[in-house]
Order: sequence, then structure tokens, then C-alpha cells
Amino acid sequence: MKVLKKIFAVAAAAFTMLMPVSFSASAELINPELPRVIDNAELFSDSEEQALNDKINEIISAYDFDVVILTEESIGGESPMNYADDYYDYEGYGANGNGDGVLFLINMDERDWWISTKGYGITVFTDYGIEKIEEIVVPELSGGFYFDAFELFLQTTEEYIKAANSGEPYDVDNKYMTTDDKFKSILISVGVGLGIGLVVALIVVLVFKSQLKSVEFEYAAREYEVKNSFNVTRSNDIFLFRNVTKRKKPENNGGGSSTHISSSGSSHGGGGGKF
Repeated sequence: MKVLKKIFAVAAAAFTMLMPVSFSASAELINPELPRVIDNAELFSDSEEQALNDKINEIISAYDFDVVILTEESIGGESPMNYADDYYDYEGYGANGNGDGVLFLINMDERDWWISTKGYGITVFTDYGIEKIEEIVVPELSGGFYFDAFELFLQTTEEYIKAANSGEPYDVDNKYMTTDDKFKSILISVGVGLGIGLVVALIVVLVFKSQLKSVEFEYAAREYEVKNSFNVTRSNDIFLFRNVTKRKKPENNGGGSSTHISSSGSSHGGGGGKF
């Protein structure tokens, strides 16, 4: 019994020593005290802001990936890229000690939007992926449906993270399909299927039709000529015109994410525009 008690005491002591290390490492992953929805432009109701916060917390808990939504009435003439990067860096956002995460800024004064990515966020949000978010989110921003826009952004963010975690982030060679894209793809598939079916049916009908004729149609006039009755004594080639076809040289787009260095010296990806 004494031996067992000693073993238990040593194990308990070891567990006690490891606990602070474990909690400390976990606390360094992300700062839970920072607000994730900073609505300085007052675009959301209290319930909408809470709903966005709840969704962000789900993403943080599930993927150790920081997400920030920032709305401003004005950014004082500063570029949206610099403002978003610096806010993310100097306010202390980011996960896993690498700053993993994304910040979505809208500036109401100039109607700018900008997505700033850092750490693993640069992998999750490729240039292609950000362009796709523009297609999805910016029409909602332009229409004044701000909550709907950011709700779509968070939904897309989670899907992007899942794809990146699987080793295949959405990019030029791995297209992201929205619900509308999938519906269009189904319509195209159905249309192609119907088209192939009609062609096959037409061929079958023509085959059967050809078998019913006893006299065949001749496509060339020479079949009706009397042999050796037409002789050509002179021929000339006359140049009439020239057709020149020009094609635009395709752009070299290898995918991935463009990066730049912020004022803090950190590497960021991102993209944006007007809404």
C-alpha cells in the first residue's frame, strides 16, 4: 500500500506541475478578451452583433483561427490595406503565436472594403478566394444588407478553413462553388445531356430515313455531267481578301496569395475594393 501511495503522490505532483504549462500554452493561442465585432459605424443591432460574435467564437473554438469584423465611419484618409493590417497587428489579434486569422474592414466614408490575412490566414484566403468573397459579399454591402453580408462572410470563412485544413484551399485549380454555382452547373449538365440525347435521336432517325430511299441524292454537280463534255481552257487566281484572327495572350495566374509587409514588419495577404 505504501508503494502505491508513493506512486500516486508522484503522479499527482507531476500532473500539478504540468497544469500551468498546459493552460499557459492554451492561453497564448488567442486572446479571448479582445472584441471580435468592432462596429464603430453602428451598422448592426445588438442581436445581430451577438449573432456574429457567437459564430466567430464557434470558428475560433473549432479551428484555432481568429476572425475580426471591423466597421468604421472613416479611417482618416489612410489606405484600407494599411488600416486593416495595423489594426490587426497592434491590437494583438491572431492565433497560434503566428497571428493566424483574418480581419474584414469596411469604411463607410469612402465605401471601402478590405480583407487582411495573416499567418495561416494567407493560406486559407488565396487571391482567388478573396475575389470569390467579393462576388458573394459585396452585392449585399452595396444593397445596405450589412448583417447578411457578414453572415455570408463567416459562412464562407468556415468553408475556406475546412478546405485549407484538408490540404486543398480554394484557388484557381480548386474552384469554390456557391449554391448558385452548383445550380448553374446542374442546369448545364442537364442541358448537355439533353443536347447529346437529341443528337443521338437525330442520327438514328436519319439512318432509318436513308434506308427507305431507293434513289440516292447526289451532292456534287459532276455526277450529272456528261463525261468529258466540259473542258477548262483558261484559269486565273484572283485575291479577294484576308482574314486575320488575333487572340489575347492568356495571363499567367498561378494561384496562391499575394503578400506585403505591414508597418509592424509582419507579412499580410489580402484584397479589397469599393462597395
